[in-house]
Amino acid sequence: MISVQEVFNILERNAGAMAPQELPLLACLGLVAAEEVTAPVDVPVFDNSAMDGYAIRYEDVEAAIPIHVAYTIVAGAPGLPVLRRGEAARIFTGAPVPEGADTVVQQEICGLKDGSLTFLQPIAAGTHIRKQGTQTRKGAVVLKPGTMLTAGYIGFLATLGIAALRVHPVPKVGIIVTGKELVPAGQPLRPGQIYESNAVALQAALLQMGVAAVFAAHADDDEAELQQCIAEKISGLDVLLITGGISVGDYDFVKPVLEKLGAAEQFHKVKQKPGKPLYFGRLREKHVFALPGNPASVLTCFHVYVQPFLKALMGQPAFANKQYGILLNGYDKKAGLTHFVKARTEGHKVAILTGQPSFQMDAYTDANAYAVLRAEQEAFQAGEKVEIVVIA
Repeated sequence: MISVQEVFNILERNAGAMAPQELPLLACLGLVAAEEVTAPVDVPVFDNSAMDGYAIRYEDVEAAIPIHVAYTIVAGAPGLPVLRRGEAARIFTGAPVPEGADTVVQQEICGLKDGSLTFLQPIAAGTHIRKQGTQTRKGAVVLKPGTMLTAGYIGFLATLGIAALRVHPVPKVGIIVTGKELVPAGQPLRPGQIYESNAVALQAALLQMGVAAVFAAHADDDEAELQQCIAEKISGLDVLLITGGISVGDYDFVKPVLEKLGAAEQFHKVKQKPGKPLYFGRLREKHVFALPGNPASVLTCFHVYVQPFLKALMGQPAFANKQYGILLNGYDKKAGLTHFVKARTEGHKVAILTGQPSFQMDAYTDANAYAVLRAEQEAFQAGEKVEIVVIA
């Protein structure tokens, strides 16, 4: 068995960002930019009105000459006029400001008398015009590699007319669940059967981080069937997740089958609880995680190891930053294994929950993190600082 830290070291070495792909802008939500982007245009593209009102020449106000409304300009209007002395244009928000105009007066303080504009209060020169390029200048860097693309960022890039980006894509992930005793939800149980939850939980956890599983398949505890399932399903994937069958029982065929298929094992068995039989390897240039079969072990191993691994493939920082909290209650364990215990965090406070056995899932209704209890330590006291892994 290897230590938890050794597991992280191995995973980090294997988790280089995936090759960039060009995707439509909207498909880039939640992904990481793979290259620098510069603005192809100025924003605003042209001087435009910030409100509904009248475009004028301020020198006409200073000269106190009559100003007549000679034109109407709406947003998107082509063929703009040139304002001459004593002329104004009725203008609407977003409409281009005509040549000769240097000020927009909001309609609320304007009136018309005998065909001439009147102003109900003093006005200032140069007001209410959005000048070309005041937000962004053409050629300016608007996106740097490594930037996570939020909805707001995508909206900003859309204002520049950018239609596609090169990003680190979402990995293609497949799931194979093993176990003859497993029955899909909605079917009646026969003696010795239980409802299958691992595939459902993994699909939900993947979706929570923006990854849709390519498939979720089932294989019985049969060596030939499992071998055929893995051989057929791994094509087209980046990462394969297998649950169950990775321990050392008579019907645990995952490891021998992976060996027969030519997988290169990176590690198997970790000094941790739950999830001691965890396996990671490479098969046909694909990453393979074999997770234990107990439901809580599956989710724990996913959140602690698989989730940061997938994030790293997507170009996100995943392994560097550790988080900590302060225990609200004590916990005792045996020395030798790192324990990942389901917990509830609020701010920096960490409450270890009841229901820690690897077959129990009820604690997940309240858990939003794991408290990481060091292998060499046996007793943990309230008020003690512990590392936490946040459940995304």
